[in-house]
Amino acid sequence: MFLIADIGNTHCKFSIYNPKIKKIYNFRTFQTKFINKNKKFLNLINKLNISYFVATSVVPKVYKLLKKMLKKKHVICFEILDKKLHNPIKINVKQPKQVGSDRIANVIAANNSYNTNCVVVDFGTATTFDILNKGGVYEGGLITPGLRLSLITLNSLTAQLPLIKLKKTSQIIGKDTISAMNSGIYWGYVSMINGILEKIITSTKKKYKVILTGGLSSIFANSLKYKSIVNKNITLWGVVGVINYNKKIFNL
Repeated sequence: MFLIADIGNTHCKFSIYNPKIKKIYNFRTFQTKFINKNKKFLNLINKLNISYFVATSVVPKVYKLLKKMLKKKHVICFEILDKKLHNPIKINVKQPKQVGSDRIANVIAANNSYNTNCVVVDFGTATTFDILNKGGVYEGGLITPGLRLSLITLNSLTAQLPLIKLKKTSQIIGKDTISAMNSGIYWGYVSMINGILEKIITSTKKKYKVILTGGLSSIFANSLKYKSIVNKNITLWGVVGVINYNKKIFNL
């Protein structure tokens, strides 16, 4: 039985894989720094017979804490970019080690699920765009400030702007401060995403399947000029892709 995880800057997702993804468990990342005292998480791992822990992680301290904790329970731990694991896709960038394992997991899952040219747009702490060619080649991507970062920055660096919860809106021109902020962020991101996708398509002269993932992905799906699909658990499916590609290591 596998415990799989997507360890992000804001949230962590855990699931049991055996051989399907079961229920998804969410924890905020600041909570995982004290994961050894989290009753919900302890109850989860204590009641299950876990053999392997396989994760993507962009927060090394949290991964190391989990690894130390799980090794005491004789669980074998891997981060998907560990040298012991083989990668099912080719990474065509100058500094492969600098690419976050969550982004690699996203394109691995896209390659396995869609088998075509893909752009994965991940609405995490940063909003990332990752480009995959049909032949299973990761060509790189773009990193932009995330939605929550933008909202927090507007609130923290101004005297009178509140911290708002972003909502989908058809309104362009705000009639008060909150609606003006909501429209500005929402339609600003729609315009940014459309613009970046257009540049990717123009520069590569290829068509792409657009996949949206991350917490707020669903509110943008029908507002983009490019047809898109929402796959909120694509990162975890990328972890599963790595597991299935390394069957000998996992005794499958």
